[in-house]
Amino acid sequence: MRPVLLLTLLLSSACATGVALAQQGSNWIDPPAKSDKPSAGSERAKPAAKPAERAETEAASGSRRSMAVAPARRQARRHDRSHAAESRRTRRAERRERARELSSARTARSYRPALPATAPVARAEPDPRFSDWAVAAQRLSLDYLASVSAPNGAMLAAAPRFYDKRVVFYGRPLSVGGLMAEKQRFAQRWPERRYEAQGAPQVACDGPSATCVVRTIHDFTAISPARGARSRGVAELILTVSFASGRPVIVSETSRVLSRGA
Repeated sequence: MRPVLLLTLLLSSACATGVALAQQGSNWIDPPAKSDKPSAGSERAKPAAKPAERAETEAASGSRRSMAVAPARRQARRHDRSHAAESRRTRRAERRERARELSSARTARSYRPALPATAPVARAEPDPRFSDWAVAAQRLSLDYLASVSAPNGAMLAAAPRFYDKRVVFYGRPLSVGGLMAEKQRFAQRWPERRYEAQGAPQVACDGPSATCVVRTIHDFTAISPARGARSRGVAELILTVSFASGRPVIVSETSRVLSRGA
């Protein structure tokens, strides 16, 4: 019995010693008991929001702001482009108008109707027709100025009765159809007009050609409300009136501006 008991004691001691040595050799310890509350260290160790996520959030916010602002910017750019285009069209129209006025003025300066080689007043025995012609030519010139001052419809309706079938209009030979096209463009460009003679016209007649040259100094005012344009001043209207057909008709017309008002 004693040997068996001694052997049992020795085996129990050896097992206890082996377990203790095994725990010391591996540095293993029992895990702590589980707890529902997180420790302070775990709270501090909780990772903060990642920088990449913040950048994506800020980028998305900026994108939404850009998408909200972009339509307003596009609308502003379209408005600016439309306004600039309209300003360019207005400036081009004004330049064309000034060019036409300068061209008309140059044509008027370059064209001078030929006066009779011998003035009627210098003749010893004047043609008895000159007196009647002069009166008729003066009346025609004044009636013509009054018609130009009328509204567009009345002016265009009355124009053909003043002219011959062919007329030299500011240096250019024109038919009645071509002349009326010029009159229509003038009426559209200056829809409001006022032409008023300064005194009686001056007349010089020539018997062989049966014509009289009539010079009328007149004030003029032309307005275009649509374009915001106004032209005014003093001009000289020069008409060559023919009596070859029995009634006075204009066969040549030109004018020149003597001065311009403010």
